Amino acid sequence: MPLAVLAVLLLAFVFVLADDFVPVGRMDVDKAQQIADSTDDPLVAADALNEAWLNEEALQRLEQSGRTDAEVLWRESRSRVNIGENFEEKDERAEPYFLQGLDEAEKAAELAPGNADAELMIAISAGRVALLRGPFKAVGLVKKAYHAAHLATTLSDSIPVAYYVIGRTHKKLMEKPYIVRKLAGLGFASADSIPIYFEKALEISHGNMIQCHVEYADYLLNEKKDVDAARQQLEAALALPIRDEQDPKAIERAKKMLAEM
Repeated sequence: MPLAVLAVLLLAFVFVLADDFVPVGRMDVDKAQQIADSTDDPLVAADALNEAWLNEEALQRLEQSGRTDAEVLWRESRSRVNIGENFEEKDERAEPYFLQGLDEAEKAAELAPGNADAELMIAISAGRVALLRGPFKAVGLVKKAYHAAHLATTLSDSIPVAYYVIGRTHKKLMEKPYIVRKLAGLGFASADSIPIYFEKALEISHGNMIQCHVEYADYLLNEKKDVDAARQQLEAALALPIRDEQDPKAIERAKKMLAEM
């Protein structure tokens, strides 16, 4: 069997398993590059490079394809958002990446209505810009992110990140009093919704979401004052393999929280 065909089949098998969302960690860089170099399909190449956190290379493969269909566009959005997320928190240099990613994701959603991945990228990119600008200074983006995340769960209820985005949106907005949320048009935020969506994300992912565990622990510790439950979430996070580029930051945060408990 030709190497290119074998590589595509192996990667497809990985994606089938991914439907059950049991991540095993970051893909080996050499393996990802081998898969990418053995195929003419920019989608296969970009997905492999994405799994190895080679965001710039993934983006380059997609742009070089010359394609502007929905499947390419949402993946370009994913790469740009990943690049933007690697800047330090509140670094304004990240915003252009998030904004371009948002534009690409919205174009993908227009070209392919019902594409859950495009809606998820709208939610993530819009949410990232809103966090940079401040949620109550970017109300339209918060609403866009919230709506897109819900739409993603409706289109595909097996995307744990979408539920995580919704839970984190509720958590962030609840930092302000109800009157402030109401006047801003964000009165939908609810403290009761935070654990519902975090637990749904963890259920679908079989507990394999480090960042969700840590955010949930923060909520349990600071809002519910449930030290034991928060500790369980933090310990669960520390027991997981790192699979996302932002996981190391969450791990450090978890360690700090545990040390201060």
